[in-house]
Parts: sequence; C-alpha cells; structure tokens
Amino acid sequence: MEITEPTLCIFYVSKVLALAPFSVRRNSKGVLDIRRSVMFSVYSASLCLLMVFLTYQGLLFDANSQVPVRPSFRMKSATSKVVTALDVSVVVLACSAGVGCGLWGYRATRELNTRLRKVDDSLHSFSNFKRDRILAILMLALPLIAITSILGLDLSTWLRFAICMRTPTDDTELNVQWYIPFYSLYFILTGLQINFANTAFGLGRRFRRLNVMLRSSFLKDVDNNQKYIPSKPLITTVKVVSQHPLSLHQSLSKLSHLPTQESAKSKVALLRLLEENHESLGKCMRLVSNSHGVAVLFILVSCLLHLVATSYFLFLELLNKKDSGMVWLQVLWIVFHALRLILVVEPCHLATVESKKTIQIVCEIERKIHDPILNEEVKKFWQQLLVVDVEFSASGLCRVNRTLLTSFSSAICTYLVILIQFQNTNG
Repeated sequence: MEITEPTLCIFYVSKVLALAPFSVRRNSKGVLDIRRSVMFSVYSASLCLLMVFLTYQGLLFDANSQVPVRPSFRMKSATSKVVTALDVSVVVLACSAGVGCGLWGYRATRELNTRLRKVDDSLHSFSNFKRDRILAILMLALPLIAITSILGLDLSTWLRFAICMRTPTDDTELNVQWYIPFYSLYFILTGLQINFANTAFGLGRRFRRLNVMLRSSFLKDVDNNQKYIPSKPLITTVKVVSQHPLSLHQSLSKLSHLPTQESAKSKVALLRLLEENHESLGKCMRLVSNSHGVAVLFILVSCLLHLVATSYFLFLELLNKKDSGMVWLQVLWIVFHALRLILVVEPCHLATVESKKTIQIVCEIERKIHDPILNEEVKKFWQQLLVVDVEFSASGLCRVNRTLLTSFSSAICTYLVILIQFQNTNG
C-alpha cells in the first residue's frame, strides 16, 4: 500500500481496520520511515479471526433458527442457502486475504514506498500536494459513508421484519443481530479496496506527471523553435583576418556550439532520469500485483458473486411483491457492488493507459529531435518501453482493466438465469 504524506489519512484508517500493521515515523531527514508493528500485527490477526468466527456462527444460527427471519426470504430453499453461504464466504475470504497481505507484505510495502519517494523527488515540480490530499480524503470518505448508510438501512429493514414476526416466547431480533459481525467485515473489505485503489491511482498520477514532464522538456522547446524561426540568420559571414584562419575557425565553432552541447548533455541526463522513473513505476505495479494479487482476485470474485446474489434476491422479492422497501434496498446493494467493481478496475485502467502514453510521446520526441546523442538515448528509452509490460493483474490469472466489466456483465446474466432455473425447479 502507498504510505505518503498526502495519503496518511488512508493509512491510519487502514490501521484501525487491521489492514496496515505498520508504524510510521519521521527520521532525521524528515522522511517517513515504515516499520513493522508487532502490536498491530497481533491486533490484525486477532480481529480477523474473531470476526470470521462470529460471522460463521451467525450464519449457522440463522440457518438453524426455529423462528426464521432471514430464511423466510433468503434460506427457504436449497438454492437460497447456497447463494447466502457463498455471499458470506466470499466476503470472509476477501477480508482474510487483505489482512494477510498486510501481515506478510512488509517488504513489498517498504520497497514500494521507497521507489515512490524517489519518483516524487524527481517529479516534485509537477506535484500538487494539496490536491493529492483532497483526493485521498474524498477517496476515503465517500465509500465509507456509502457502506455505512447502506448497512444502516439494511439492518433497520430486517429489524422491522423481525419486530413484525415477534412472538411472546421468541426473540426474533437475534437473527438480525447475529449478522452484525458479517456486516462489520464490509468495513474491512471497503478499506481494502480503498487501499488498492489509492495505490493504483497514485501510480497512474505519477505516470501522468512523468508524461507531462517529457512533453514540456523535449517537445515544447522543439515546437517553439519551429514556430519562431528567424527570417534572417544573426551572422551570415565571418571575415578571417588572422594568420591562422583554421585555428580561428575552430575556436569560433567551439564557442558557438558550447551552449548547445551543454543543453544536450543536460537533456540526456534528464531523459535518463525519466527512463529510470518509468522503469521504477513499472516495478511498483508488479510489486502491487504480486503482493495484493490474491486479495484483488477475491475482491473481483466477491463483486461478481454479490452482483449475482443480490440480483437473484431482487428477482425473488419482485415475484413476492411483499415490501417495496426491500426492493429498493436490493437495488442500492446492486449499485454499491457495481461501484465497488469500478473502484478496483478504473484506477488500474487509468494507470495502464498513462503508462502506454509514454511510448507515444517518446516516438514523437524521436521524430522531432535530431541531436545524435539525444537520439541514441531516446532509442534506448523506446526499446525499454517495448519490452516492459506495465499492467495490473490478479495473481497472473487476469488483467485488471475495463475488459473485465464486459466479461462480468455477461457472466452475471448467465449465472442469474441458472439460479432462477434452479429456484423454479426447487420451488
């Protein structure tokens, strides 16, 4: 996960949600130093195990309840029981994978943030600290507010059903209360997605700044020189009056070309620095894919299964036509799970698109610049961009980009039809 000055708010919330068992301190140079925290590591593992245990206890209590509240809607058939069990299990697996990535991803996190700090130092003039902090706060606040609102509405709806079904000898509210640990896992799942989206978005933002720096440093000057070509040369002829005309001509040539040579050397050094930064950002993307690949895979699976399950329950409620509030609640859940999927896919897609733009800019630089020394370095940069594949993946099983959205749409329709057919068969 990215731990930088603008995103410290996300880091602190992640610590509370057991996703970041690290401690951050400033060293003598004012740089954030990331260390493993034993206390928060124990806290993360303990909280995860406790919530998983309570979640499955609540699921078993609801399934075996003599006065069913949820079974009257979700578990009245074998298909409904399987769908509900998968719905709960995929959240448990995603949260467990996220906590595990934090516990065993210390080296990857440290290397990632070391590389990001070096890139930020190089692109400091193109950074906007205030805007980055505002975006981090919005990225943190909006999903948490959304999940809190939906969970509150969901609990109040089920409590309303439980109160209507209450009997003098049975406490029907217990069926709803046992699902509170499961609902709490949604906060960990949402925090995990915010962490990953913030890291992917940060990498895309750095790729974009690198591209802006490439354009402003190598293409802007070329375009200006082509636009403002002087109509007459400043010096047309040189009259040689010395007894050694050849040596005088050589000295004049050196003086005239000295600023150009120094400028070319500085541009070569700058291009090499940007080349190293691009390579480092590509390694950062591979680090994130390797360290959080399992968690991202479970997040994608959870989005798929939740969209299928919620659509299935919405279909059942539309057939029963008992409560319009429940219908709108299922619609809100579908919208939320769709936004969860976009929160993972879109930052990865934007980062990949920005990394691919670099090769277009380098090709344009190679076409417009004719300095032999600079051209040689541009060719090296271009060859590096051709070889390095910069893209996010979920444990190497699939690439995380917008093509997943269309694949998920077709899969959701297919599985929903299958579930409806089983429901009609089982009654």
